[in-house]
Amino acid sequence: MKNGSDTATLATPDEIRARIRSEHAQISAQLARIEALIERVGDDDTASVVALRDELQQLGAILVEHLHYEEYQLPSLADAGKAAQVAEEMQREHRGQRELFDRIIAELDETAVGSKLVVGVRELSRAIRDDMEYEERELLDKP
Repeated sequence: MKNGSDTATLATPDEIRARIRSEHAQISAQLARIEALIERVGDDDTASVVALRDELQQLGAILVEHLHYEEYQLPSLADAGKAAQVAEEMQREHRGQRELFDRIIAELDETAVGSKLVVGVRELSRAIRDDMEYEERELLDKP
């Protein structure tokens, strides 16, 4: 993944699409590892909870940079006259993802109760996957 300061450089639409698709693949792979871990998390399974927290922290680091890049670059790929609307919707969705992520990390730090954690992680995973699918369908697949 490129440095977050790269958002200040001008990129062509094809470069934006390629980078975001590449980052989506990386995020999807990280989510797959997380989803596999949540299947093993039990109420008394400290090792799986610790491993899950580590994977979530890695996901968080990836997401911070990725969401910033998307918020800066993706609106430029929207249909004419819709960039502001796309930017606003994206910021709202991303804010929700960040809040959910922060809540899950806080719950890990406070309780590490497996069953409660699994629900939140599944919700986060689905939200991120849905967002990536939408972006690819509505913004990245258009010329």
